[in-house]
Amino acid sequence: MDLDRITEEFIRTFERVKAEVNRRAGDAASVEFKIDRAASHDGLVRRNRTLLFYVKDVRNALQHPQHRSEGGAVQVTESFLAEVQALLRHLQNPPVASRVGVSRNEIVVAKLTDKLGDLAEAMRQGGFSHLPILDERDAVVGVFNESAVFDHLWADTETIIARDMTVSEILRHCRLDAGHTEAFRFVRPTTLLDDLTDMFVALETPTTRVGAIFVTASGKSTEALQRMITPWDVLASSST
Repeated sequence: MDLDRITEEFIRTFERVKAEVNRRAGDAASVEFKIDRAASHDGLVRRNRTLLFYVKDVRNALQHPQHRSEGGAVQVTESFLAEVQALLRHLQNPPVASRVGVSRNEIVVAKLTDKLGDLAEAMRQGGFSHLPILDERDAVVGVFNESAVFDHLWADTETIIARDMTVSEILRHCRLDAGHTEAFRFVRPTTLLDDLTDMFVALETPTTRVGAIFVTASGKSTEALQRMITPWDVLASSST
């Protein structure tokens, strides 16, 4: 692609980026580039604010040069054009929770009547770290993991744990509010991947991080589970 063609494609892409940002700003008809207005209430624009202003500056340098010498002061490369095109795709079709992680029909779950030995074996064979515990409505009432087992063992000096024990017997240590070093969040299917990443990175408390995120219809814990997302799922999606 020759330089003139690259520049022309950049200008066209810029106009589409501008239109998308202005749409998010609630002012689609504006001839101005409403970056700050959109960023004030749109997290996706806010995260890309610096790049958007840079793209705007490049476009202005191309179309409204301030120098008197011949030739352009700015040259758009293919790699920069590709970055701006990727930004446009990200704005128009951002990755969201409904496209990340594992869907309900693929999740290995636990029921209150399941035996701990069977669940531990399923986790060992499948490489799982968390098994959501579901009630009769398919809502998550807890998570079976190593932390729950250890909490049960340390709850009393004479406590034992056996393979034929059921989840219901240690449920108080599996509940979402059991106070482990892991916390669990519920989100809507439309929650942005960037927001999921922030949840996993941030500390809930000085010693607690989010261990898994559950997707339900409107982000409520009382609703049926639709998807389960782990930090590994977010990492894999961010790298593609």
